[in-house]
Amino acid sequence: MVLFTETTRRPDRLRAMIAVDTARTKPGARGAMTGARYIESLRDGREVYIDGRRVEDVTVHPAFKDMIAELARCYDLQNSPPYRDEMTFIEPESGVRTSLSWLLPRSAADLKLKRRNSELWNEFTWGQLGRSPDILAPYIISALHLKDAFSAVKHPRCDFGENLANYYRYCLENDIFLTHALGDPQVDRSTQPQNQQREIPEDEQVALHVVEETADGVIVTGGKQLSTAATHAHDCYVALSATFAMRNDPRCVLAFSIPLASPGLKILAREPVSRWFGSWGHPLQMLDEQDCMLFFDRVLVPWDRLFMLYDATPMVKMLGAGGGSVNFNFLGWANLCRAYTRMQLITAVATMVAEAIGVIEYREVASKLGEMVTYCELWRHAMDGVEHEAGPTPSGQWSLGPGRGLHIWFAQTSGRMTELLREICGSGIIMQPSENDLANPEIRAYLDKYMRGKGVGVDYKSRLFRLAHDLAASSFGMRQDIYEYWHGGDPARNRINLLRSYDQSAMRGRIEELLSRPLAHGTTS
Repeated sequence: MVLFTETTRRPDRLRAMIAVDTARTKPGARGAMTGARYIESLRDGREVYIDGRRVEDVTVHPAFKDMIAELARCYDLQNSPPYRDEMTFIEPESGVRTSLSWLLPRSAADLKLKRRNSELWNEFTWGQLGRSPDILAPYIISALHLKDAFSAVKHPRCDFGENLANYYRYCLENDIFLTHALGDPQVDRSTQPQNQQREIPEDEQVALHVVEETADGVIVTGGKQLSTAATHAHDCYVALSATFAMRNDPRCVLAFSIPLASPGLKILAREPVSRWFGSWGHPLQMLDEQDCMLFFDRVLVPWDRLFMLYDATPMVKMLGAGGGSVNFNFLGWANLCRAYTRMQLITAVATMVAEAIGVIEYREVASKLGEMVTYCELWRHAMDGVEHEAGPTPSGQWSLGPGRGLHIWFAQTSGRMTELLREICGSGIIMQPSENDLANPEIRAYLDKYMRGKGVGVDYKSRLFRLAHDLAASSFGMRQDIYEYWHGGDPARNRINLLRSYDQSAMRGRIEELLSRPLAHGTTS
């Protein structure tokens, strides 16, 4: 895990080094994001609401400032000498140094560069951010495979494939932090069959739809649930989920990306899972990435930001919504590396807890830890496998090999790992002293006597258990569990899609050939 180096502890020194490098970049393309530029970019007047009040400045609001500061730290790290060559590259056309997250891979070597970049993003953030700036770049990059398919859907005002390519270049040259919003609001989903053509018109009071076309673009109204990181990302990619892609009303068929400060776009943030009473340790509280509802009230989407309109054919193909098993959230390295880091973290904490309370030699505990290590190793083998099967696509872009069941397996496994962590911790996961308790001389002797561990003091043990609490018992940990379960989409739908696309022809043929004649059997004589 990457923690803090001398450079990361000296933000003033780091900012000075970044300023020197930024001064050499080409005008017009700003290149790799820096911490200061990121914070300033969020002071854009976006309409964010939390607990009944509008937020004037997300960068200083208690619910958001820690997450924003942490991302600013990561942006500065990607520009710093220790990491710059592993997280950024010189983009040939513009000549600017920008993030490897946006590199369009054209070789196996490029994929290795992108893997290392994703590993670092997740080491910096402990594998806890399902919507880091590295996560959504594969959405746009992978969509470029189908540029011609998007262009094949014609509209007199724009070329959707060209829009997609131009938007990619904008993100590449400016290191845009992109989030997304795909699902419909959770109002009444009884009328929407999964993976089938909808027969009943969508509810115009709920579903995002085109209200009218204008010379500048389309006006849209409706809601989207939900958009993680909408409080602190730059743009939001809005499209359809695989479950509900086959619409009845073509006005509800659209995909676009616009700034989160667009007029008429209202962002409702959930209750923070990072605000606490007292001094009980919450070491991951700065990684509360927020989840939001988006309300579109006659929002203008410019023609050059539209990627699909009225015809879902390319989107259905891209999502595998017709029965395929593509999972957009697990394209590229970003989420694969994140899942691996998260599994390693949970396993290491569980092992250290077992050591701290002297139960690691218990057969049952060791077996549970071995189960967790098994999950880590299986995921590592899977990552090596998709890398081994990487190759060029017809468009010339290189992509990882198929990992069609990985998002399903991780949805099941992540929850199991936090369950195992809670079992190994026992009641200690909810009963530990606060930092103020540790500093209180009136009770410190009792803490040293009754709340120490095996060969470790109360300070170490209590902080270790508080880390376990944040991962598996706090509201932060529970939110992470829910997020991981649904992050790849509905697991039941994903299993069905995987079944429908899984090629069993070879084995079925052998079985059918076996059944075509009398089976071997005993004799009756």
